Amino acid sequence: MGICQLLGEIASDTVWDIATRQQAIGLLGQFYKDDGDWGQDGSINPWMLTIIDKLSTNYEQAVSATAAILLQKITADKISGQQHPYPLRAHPPVPNVPPILVKVQEFPDVDYDLYRLRMQRLQEARLSIYIPPIAKANLQAKDDDLFPLMDKVQEFLASDRQVMLILGDSGSGKSTFNTHLESELLQAYKSGKPIPLFINLPAIDLPDQVMIAQQLKYHNFDDDQIREMKLHQRFILICDGCDKSQQLINLHRTNMLNQTGQWNVKMIISCRSQYLGQITAAGSCLKAEVVIAPFSKGQIESYVDQYVPLEPRTWTTHDYMDKLTTIPNLMDLVKNPFLFTLALEALPDSIKGRHDLSTIKLTRVLLYKIFVVHWLEVNKRSLENNTLSVKDRATLEQLVKAGFT
Repeated sequence: MGICQLLGEIASDTVWDIATRQQAIGLLGQFYKDDGDWGQDGSINPWMLTIIDKLSTNYEQAVSATAAILLQKITADKISGQQHPYPLRAHPPVPNVPPILVKVQEFPDVDYDLYRLRMQRLQEARLSIYIPPIAKANLQAKDDDLFPLMDKVQEFLASDRQVMLILGDSGSGKSTFNTHLESELLQAYKSGKPIPLFINLPAIDLPDQVMIAQQLKYHNFDDDQIREMKLHQRFILICDGCDKSQQLINLHRTNMLNQTGQWNVKMIISCRSQYLGQITAAGSCLKAEVVIAPFSKGQIESYVDQYVPLEPRTWTTHDYMDKLTTIPNLMDLVKNPFLFTLALEALPDSIKGRHDLSTIKLTRVLLYKIFVVHWLEVNKRSLENNTLSVKDRATLEQLVKAGFT
């Protein structure tokens, strides 16, 4: 019973990633079905059903959908008997004020606020769908010489190198990987180890001078804490969107990173492939470089498997894969993760009333257009269910019309 409760608490706790929480639900289902191995107890099976039923509501859609599907498979067993009188536990909230001892001793309260930041970012960095990207060594490497990108990043973090550049085309999944990497590093973080710090470069005013201090101030660290961390802490900087910030300079050098008395860091920076020449021409001291490769067919199918349960849909994974492989050139188009996302949203509308899929021609421009129309329709229906003023409704109608033209 205790193991089942812990699994339920893992599945309900947003500190864990979605995949882990879904696996906890799956293990609960195995416990419920495998009475031959675990023995049967009249009080435990209703308790497991109670947990699964609770998880099927009021949680993230991917988690609740997984629990709801499991519950449907065992609907022959009714949720009977006394349900447990208290809900599944989660991590207690972070207190609003730091510990009293820290305040009395007047230390810069770094550890407490790092914990607060860690919990906040783990909440914000959740991804409903994540497919581990594959990569190649550089732009000149062959497309059949690939490796998991995360393996290469972990190898870099364990090495003496200071900077790693992640290249990729627009929409190739650089930002998604950076977000996942931050989450993984935050979950593994322990006091005294390098601190993961995600920096959205386009949002920083002076990334070429004080980007770490600016990011920490954004997270509400004060000057004393920042000075303390600069002198005594190590960081793993995850710098996202170098090309979007128009920074064609060596940020590692201009911020004087890893120099005496300066920030002690390892720096991972993502950039579109087209900007590499300009960055290196600006005097970059890059020590490692990888290039994100397009999605493989296996990754595409894995993505669809995760996508389908997120919302109630009439199409199954087989339906999506059948359309993706039948429509000419579509599989090549959706090897880009961003275009793939657009295609999944656009496909049901784009083939409506069409029987001969081999004659359908989908381009990037058409995918964008169909997606925008679909997005506006969904949001229009959502807003129409709410009470709007006459002025707001007129504005909405204008926006919808603009989207159709």
